[in-house]
Order: sequence, then C-alpha cells, then structure tokens
Amino acid sequence: MITEQTLPSLSPTMEEGTLVAWHVKKGDHVEEGQVIAEVQTDKAVVEWEALEGGYVAELIIEAGTQAKVNAVAAIFTSKEDEDIGDAVEQAQAKNRELAGGGDSDDDAADNKDESASQDSGKSTPDQDAPPMPSRKPSAPAPSPSSAPLGKGKRVSPVAARMAAASGIDLAQINGTGADGRIVKVDIQAAIDGGYARVGSGGGAAPAKPKLKLTRKDGQSEKAGLSQMRQVIGKRLLQSKTEIPHFYVTECIDASALVDLRSQLTAFAGVKVTFNDLVTRACALALRQHPTVNSTFHKDHIVKHDSADISIAVAIPDGLITPIIFAAHTLSVSEIGAKVRELSGKAKEGSLQPKEFEGGTFTISNLGMFGIEAFNAIINPPQSAILAVGGIKDEPVIRDGAVVPGKTMRFTLSCDHRVVDGADAAAFLRDLRQLLERPAALLLS
Repeated sequence: MITEQTLPSLSPTMEEGTLVAWHVKKGDHVEEGQVIAEVQTDKAVVEWEALEGGYVAELIIEAGTQAKVNAVAAIFTSKEDEDIGDAVEQAQAKNRELAGGGDSDDDAADNKDESASQDSGKSTPDQDAPPMPSRKPSAPAPSPSSAPLGKGKRVSPVAARMAAASGIDLAQINGTGADGRIVKVDIQAAIDGGYARVGSGGGAAPAKPKLKLTRKDGQSEKAGLSQMRQVIGKRLLQSKTEIPHFYVTECIDASALVDLRSQLTAFAGVKVTFNDLVTRACALALRQHPTVNSTFHKDHIVKHDSADISIAVAIPDGLITPIIFAAHTLSVSEIGAKVRELSGKAKEGSLQPKEFEGGTFTISNLGMFGIEAFNAIINPPQSAILAVGGIKDEPVIRDGAVVPGKTMRFTLSCDHRVVDGADAAAFLRDLRQLLERPAALLLS
C-alpha cells in the first residue's frame, strides 16, 4: 500500500513551512510516532512525527525547501521495493497545483514549471508553416534548474530571480540544494540575515550570514518578507481592522516595587526581574477579573479561570509569545525561571507548539529599552494585552507632600466586544494596588 506523507500544519497560523532537515532516508523503515523531519513554521522549528509507519520509498521535498501545507513531502509503502512511479508523478503534480502553477516555494516544482513555461512559448509547426532547417545534433544545453554559475555553482530559476532583484552576488552564496545547487531558501537566508542550512538530511546549524548586504549612499536596500513576518503582518492587520480597540492607561508609584526587587536580588541565587513581578501581579488580578481574562470566538465569549499569560519575546525575525500556563499558581521565582527557559527556546527557534498555542492574556514589556508608554495590538482571540513601560525617576505625592519617587506606566488594550471601560479600569486599579504594595506578590 502506498501512502502520501503531506506537510502538516504545525501551528494555528501555518500556511507553508520550510523542511529544514529529514531524519530518515530512502529505504528506511519508520514506526508510527517516529520523528521523520524538522519543519520551520511561521513561529519555530518543530519536529514532525509520522502518523503511521512504513518504508520510505521516496523523499519528494528536498531538505531546505519551502512548501505549502498539505504538499506531498514523502511517499511511504507498506512493503519494500513497491512500484511508486505513478505515485511520484501524482505527488509532484499535486505540489505544483498547491503552489499555484507559478513560482513554487518548492524549488523542485518551480524548475518543472519554468521548463514548461519555456516550452509553451514555442510555436507548434503545422502544414502551412515553412519547414524548419535541420540542425546538427549538439550537446544539450544546461537546464534552467541547474544552470552553471561561477566556479561550478548551480542555481534554481527562483533563486536567480530573487538574487537579481536584491542585488545579491551569487558567487557569495553556498547552496544547500542537491549537489550544492543554490535554492530559494539560500537567497532568503541571505536577505534576512538568518541561518545558513546544511545539506539534505544533515539538519540545520546556526551560522553567521554568508552574505553581508551593504548600502551605498543614495541607495535603498530591498529585503524580502520572511514567512514569520508575513504571518505577523497578516494577523496584526486583521486584529487592528476587525477588533474595536480601546486603551486605558495607569501610572503607579513604583518605589516599593523597586525596593522589593532590591531585597529579593540581595539573596544569593535569587534572580527576579520587574517583568516577573508584573506577571505575578497580572495573574492574581486576572483571577479577580475574568472578563479581562477572556477570549472572543465569533458567536460566544469564553471567560477563563486559569491565568495563562503569553509573554511577548523578541526574536531575530519578529516576535513570539510563549505561555506561562496557570501563572496564578506559580511563585515569582518560578515565573522568572519559566520565562527565562521559554525565552531561550524562543530565540533558539526550538519552542514546541504546545508552548506558544493558546494563552488568555498577553504582556508586552518595552521598559528595558527606556520606553515610557506605548499601545499594544491585541493578540486574537484574546481580549486584552498589557503594554508595560519603564521605571522613571519622577516626583510623586506621598502623604500630601511632593517627594522624589519612581513611576511606572501601564496601558491596557481591550477588545470592546468583550471588555467595557469599567472592567478595564477595575483591573488596572487592582493591578496598581498589588504593585504599590508588592509584599502580597510573595504570598502563595
């Protein structure tokens, strides 16, 4: 029996992905649940597990190639040496159809389309056309998919066009395709300043960009949109267009918060950040305000009991929001350890879907950059996101007198379909009280 192994959707927003590395090769026997490949989604590099076992009869999608979800990546058979000729052709046709028949993200499919488009441009001789002069047979010209470049380098048509549009010197690029062929992913990595990938089946290794794009005076620099940037742009545009945002800002006296952190960090081995304290305070406040801890789903609203807080983490190509599940059950130090663990995995690109899918509320903190205040865009289907500013030295009124103090500003962005102004104000009031009297954050 022949089965197609199609590229799965490994994140809620994934429409295409890059097959980073195969963990199997032709002829291997695979067990159900075995990791067969690593796939770069719009959020992270995720392991792909086989849903059923069998023999690897053919790897259709080459490592390092980008393809649409549901594209046929491999063909498995129930027994060795089974005839798969028709199955391979059908798989390649399906992949070309998914790619839209134009410039496929799968360079192998693109090469076939490119050759086909060149053939279609040639007229078919008929009985009225003058006879074509006979030619002496000559050696076949190299195909567009493997045109030689420089010192023996070959390049796919899509990669060549991308390089030309971006002003990239192909002699500076190391190809990761078959026989060192330069493919689309190599050019995209150079444009994005991302990772250089090793060859088929060899996994992916972080490396400094092979190419440094320089900009001369008076010239602009063009960079393509990575998969993650495309998804970020689409989701944020959808959020701002479809969600009726409103914003509520609060300024707190952060003097006691600063003192508490200083005391906690004075103990050996205890590392606490202001963000850890804010996350703990939000978790407690969310339990008192389930309306703010809600998600919107077209025709209904879900009010969550658990405070599953997404933390916005900046990574080289955008941002991702790993989740502190049940944050209300964790101590400040436990929250800090979990945030550091997830942030590290996010920057390495090794987060698993279960670590960033879901969440009931988001915190975005730019205080470490000295930003005083900003408005954040809601991460649907959540109904609110808290923008956290930095701590400023400012005068405050204490016991009726103006004294030197430290202030901190918070802006809550709310979905007005779920949260009303009074709900947002009550949440920020309780958050302020927790942060201005922060000893309560240490209670279980």
